[in-house]
Amino acid sequence: MQKVDNPELIYLGRSRLHRNRANLIQTLHTVAALADIGVKTRLYLPPWHKTVTPQQRCEEMGISNTPDIRGVQLLHRRWPTSLFPRFYKRQLRKARAVFVRSPELSLGLGAQGISHHFEVHTLQPMHQKGMLDTIIDYHRRRLIGCLIPISQSAAAALVAAGADETRIHVSPSGVDLRRFEELPDLEPERLARPRIIYLGRISRDRGLQILTHLAASGSGEVRLVGDCEDRLTELPNLHHQPAVPHREVASLYAESELVVLPYQQSLSTADAMSPMKLFEAMAAGRVIVASDIPPIREILEHGRNALLAPPEDPAAWEAAIKTLMHNHRLAGKLAQQARQDAAAYSWTNRAAGIARAIGLRN
Repeated sequence: MQKVDNPELIYLGRSRLHRNRANLIQTLHTVAALADIGVKTRLYLPPWHKTVTPQQRCEEMGISNTPDIRGVQLLHRRWPTSLFPRFYKRQLRKARAVFVRSPELSLGLGAQGISHHFEVHTLQPMHQKGMLDTIIDYHRRRLIGCLIPISQSAAAALVAAGADETRIHVSPSGVDLRRFEELPDLEPERLARPRIIYLGRISRDRGLQILTHLAASGSGEVRLVGDCEDRLTELPNLHHQPAVPHREVASLYAESELVVLPYQQSLSTADAMSPMKLFEAMAAGRVIVASDIPPIREILEHGRNALLAPPEDPAAWEAAIKTLMHNHRLAGKLAQQARQDAAAYSWTNRAAGIARAIGLRN
């Protein structure tokens, strides 16, 4: 593991290293990419189970160079978020930049007068918890230097709430292109009986009713990979397996023709999301059918690199898949264009954009 003596950037996270969560995966890839482009970065996380080491965790995610990762008790959720900034104030102020993706940590830093940058992943919970007004105030006062939403939709909402639009940098999620470049191209003729895959947490607000309908309607073999929050209906064409290490995601796409992303408007992150699985499906060169919601429309264009369907209309999803089953030329075109478009979303590009936005690189 790389050890950084005098970090340019201190990144504070609240994800525990032993948990297989999307926010941890994105954090580790971003921090590793920042280190790879030469930004001396140190990542502080809450303590984790001793059965896991940073190197093991990074290897599971396909990260070859383990960044400087340190566990700190004061970042555990049992403690107030103001404690870490209070006790590490001197160290935080010595770094050229401090970076967080947790609104609670941003508020804790701001309360201690520590300037930082805040990556925004959710807006609805901040509204509900009464945090957004303070976040905007800190931004206006430059305690938050740069707001980094992961979608244009979130950026527009932040500006509408009063944020300074000149200090907002939109940074969608990313993908490790190397892990997908050797996947074979889509074989459109296999869409006569497609293998449909969904990866991630499985719940009603992530489209479980859509997934169940597709299996029941005979649209193809539907494979769900991830933790299930709601009870699954037993159907011959519906198959479920637990989440896999992130490095195995590419092989799952290789065994599929069609990826579905049926996010619902009721999902708490639907107004600001930028799911990694979207960019991975694009990089894999698979056909994508996704919910027609604003953050998804920023990346996917109906009829160009995917098909979009109304989130709550199972019949529309079935019709979209049947279109692909009968129009192999369209399916091949969509998959090829998605793969080409994915090239813009490498973790390296993401890290370079963030480094420029927060003043660490030109």
